[in-house]
Amino acid sequence: MNYTLDNGEKLNQEFPETFWIPSQVERENLLPGELVKLIFRISLESEQHVERMWVMVKERTTNGYIGELDNDPYCTNELRHGALVEFEPAHVIQIYEELSKA
Repeated sequence: MNYTLDNGEKLNQEFPETFWIPSQVERENLLPGELVKLIFRISLESEQHVERMWVMVKERTTNGYIGELDNDPYCTNELRHGALVEFEPAHVIQIYEELSKA
C-alpha cells in the first residue's frame, strides 16, 4: 500500500466554480491542532482508491507540515488513525471551522 496526495490548488484551477479551497494565506499559516482535509490517492496492488480525510496539524516544516491522520480510510487497514502525513499548503482542500453556538 502506498498513497499520494492530490494537489488542491490544481483542482481549484481546473474547476474554479465547483472546487473551492481556502485562501493561500490560510493554507500557509496553519497552526498545530488545526484540522485540515486532504485528498488521498491510495494504491492497493492493482486498485486505486480516492478518499478525503482529516489530518491534524502537528508541526510546520520548511516545505509545509507534518500532521496526524484523524480518521481511518475505508479501503485499507494499512493506513490508520494516528499515521504521520507530510503535506504542503497546496494539498489542503478544507480547514475545519467549528460552528459557533449562537
